[in-house]
Order: sequence, then structure tokens, then C-alpha cells
Amino acid sequence: MPTRLLLLLCLTGHVFAREPPDVDCLVVHLKYVHCSWDKQGTPEVNYTFYGWFHTEKSKEFIECLTYLSENNVNTGCNLPFKDSQRFSRFNTKLVHGNQTSQKEYDLKTKVKLNPPTSVTVRNGSDSNLWLKWSQIKSSCVESEVRYRVNNRKWATYHVRIGEQNYCVNLPSSSSRYELQVRSRLGEECGLSIFWSNWSEPVFWGSNNSTDTNQMASSTSVWTTVLYVVGAFILMLLVMMLLHHERIRIIFIPVVPKPSPNLHNIEDWFQFPKGHKESFNYNERPCLVREYCHVSQSDGEDCSAFSPENESDLSTSCSSSSSSSSSSSNSSTEEEMVSV
Repeated sequence: MPTRLLLLLCLTGHVFAREPPDVDCLVVHLKYVHCSWDKQGTPEVNYTFYGWFHTEKSKEFIECLTYLSENNVNTGCNLPFKDSQRFSRFNTKLVHGNQTSQKEYDLKTKVKLNPPTSVTVRNGSDSNLWLKWSQIKSSCVESEVRYRVNNRKWATYHVRIGEQNYCVNLPSSSSRYELQVRSRLGEECGLSIFWSNWSEPVFWGSNNSTDTNQMASSTSVWTTVLYVVGAFILMLLVMMLLHHERIRIIFIPVVPKPSPNLHNIEDWFQFPKGHKESFNYNERPCLVREYCHVSQSDGEDCSAFSPENESDLSTSCSSSSSSSSSSSNSSTEEEMVSV
């Protein structure tokens, strides 16, 4: 029994001896201060939270009226806030029984705005795309705009303090634009380290645009169809060539350049074998002879042209024979007249 009591005292002492968790505070949209103490998990006990600003006349801590809880255990608190208090020191106190934890904060750089509202996009009269939005304290707020075309990679651009619009130059009407904007307090009003969340996206452009996956699947389907059609046409051509011997693909040859050593015109052209054999280049030549006119007085001195060899005599043409016969007839008539 004493052992059990000792163990119980040790365990309860360990629980009560545990230090309170750290408190983290943030100004939300310049409306309230949100403090939480559940970063290391849900606490095992319910803590009481107190907070106050140094500008207040009363230096007493104000107990939280709006707790945030999880499984009936307090995990955070929202305190009212005035913009004039942002540059003052903020003090917190977390209490459970005899345990107390106090901490001081500088909330000037810990402001997180809500996402911009009234975000619209339209095509202006200058043919540019205009994005507009609304945000509190516009004279203190800087913004970032991001957009993407046809669900591709985001492109992000900075917007100067005081401006609540952005221009996309000469957009393509055949593309689909998706735009978002976020804001934070700028240098003029104490630069915040926290950006707001991105606004809800707005869209402009062709409704026929699809995301990358759909475009890729559509492309793959058309590629498959083209492959099938191409294979079918190729098979059809092969079958036609195999079953119809008369089908020929005739290519017009390039006119060759004559060679200076070319002696045969046949070498200029590439005739089919059948056509080449049909040409006959072995015809016998016909020799043409000329005879001089011989008078009777010079009959023995002037003789007709005679061939140089016997082959010329054997290959004489009818033209030479007719000329000889006409000459003999003429001499016979002259003899008869003289008689």
C-alpha cells in the first residue's frame, strides 16, 4: 500500500510540475488577436488565458472571453484588437492552479490579413486583361498576383503598395487564364512577415481549354488512330504489289549530263532491257557515187570513178546502176544518129 501511494504521488507531482506550453499570438485582419498554445499537442489540462496591451490605462490582465477548444480542452483564445494597439507591446499569461507562464510580444510584424475580396477579371477596351480586387487599408497593403495559362506553371508578380489591380498584356482568347491574388501589410505601415491566403481563383478565356491530362489523353488517342490508319494503308499497298504484277511505280529519271567522252547516245539513257534490244543499229550503209561526164574523145583518158576496193563494188546501190545504164543508152542513140 505505501508503494502505491508513493507511485501515485510521483505521477501527480510530475503532472503538476510540468511547465505550461508556449503561447503563440497573431493579429488577424486587424480585428482580433489570436493566441494558441497547442503547437506541441493538445494540453492535458485546461489553462486560463489573460492578455493586455501596454497602452491601456489599466495594467491588469483581461481574462479571455472567447476560448478555442478541442475535446473540451482549451487550446486558444481570441481577444479584441484595435489598430492603434498594433505598435504596442502585448503581454500574455497562462495559468493552471499554482503554475503561471507570462510572455511579451511585438505584434507589429505579426499581422495576417484575410484573402482579398471582390476579385474580378475582364478584358478591357485596350485589349488587355484586367484583374481587380478589394482589401482593407489599401494605402498600407502590397499584393502579389499569380496566374497560369491552360493549367501550366504559375507565374507570380508583385503589385506595389496602394494598387489593387493588375494588367495581363494582350491575352490569347484561345487560352484559359486562371488568376489569384494575396496581400500583406507593407513597409509604410510596418511590414508583416505573413501573407494572406490566396483568393479564390477567377477564370477568363476559352471554355474549350482542358487540363494537361485531358489534352495528353486526347493526343494519345489521335496518335493511336493515325498509327492504325497508316498501318492499314501500308498493308493495302503491299497486297496490291504482290497480286498485281502490272502495277509499277515509274520514277522520271534525272536528265544526265553528257560526258565529253560519250560516243554512243545509248549511254545517255537507261532504257529498259526489252526496249534496248528492239533498237537495230546494224543496217548496211548505202554508198553514193558520183560520176564525171565523159565525152567520146576522152573516153579512154577519163574514166568513171572506180571504187578503191572490191567491197565497194559488191555493195553498190541501185542508184549507181541506173546512172550507168542511162549513160550507155545515151551513147547508143548518138551512134545511130551519126549513121
